[in-house]
Amino acid sequence: MVTSSNPATPVQHAHQPPPPPLPPRSIHEVVRRLIASLVLLFVSVSTACFVAWLVLRPHPPAFEVNSLAVSGLNISSPDFGPRSDLELAIMNPNRKIVFFIDHFGLLVTYRGIPLLRRVKKPTYRVEIPGNGSFRVKLELDTGGLNDERERAVLGDMKGEWSKGAVSFEAKAKVRVKFIAWGWLSRERLVEASCQDLSVEFSPGEETGKLRDGGRICSVE
Repeated sequence: MVTSSNPATPVQHAHQPPPPPLPPRSIHEVVRRLIASLVLLFVSVSTACFVAWLVLRPHPPAFEVNSLAVSGLNISSPDFGPRSDLELAIMNPNRKIVFFIDHFGLLVTYRGIPLLRRVKKPTYRVEIPGNGSFRVKLELDTGGLNDERERAVLGDMKGEWSKGAVSFEAKAKVRVKFIAWGWLSRERLVEASCQDLSVEFSPGEETGKLRDGGRICSVE
């Protein structure tokens, strides 16, 4: 018995080409998009802060000289070097904003000539809450006036002193940080000028005190 057999015909599978590779994303494109996002975020935050400050409309601190005492005003002495004890009140007129002060300077002058100077950096930041105030007491002194122009002014001071009162000026410079809502902040250097600080002296005395109470200062 003859048995015929045909060899198995191999199954032909259609060849599937591999999918095309995805185009590679350039690292430069990623960096550009990241930078653009950061710039957009910065502009958005800056705009929001700017609008917030416009809504809040913060006012600068107000200043008032509560007391001023001058001693050692021996005008005829060649070693003219007065001392001064000054109490300055710094007030926060804003209700929703807190002030922080970490540096302030004070200068007492006579007709524009500096007599007494003091720069003070507190060991801690002074916090002034909304509608609050802070009082600082400073002792100021000078080592004497050597400049000819400054010595010439003493003649005018002697004339006022002989009449019982000498008018001084004080200038304060304060670095203030405004804080709103606990995170929104702005820093500003504020200058104030206190004019017509009339210090009254008894006849022949070298020590005098501010006459007629405190003085409101103008903020520049």
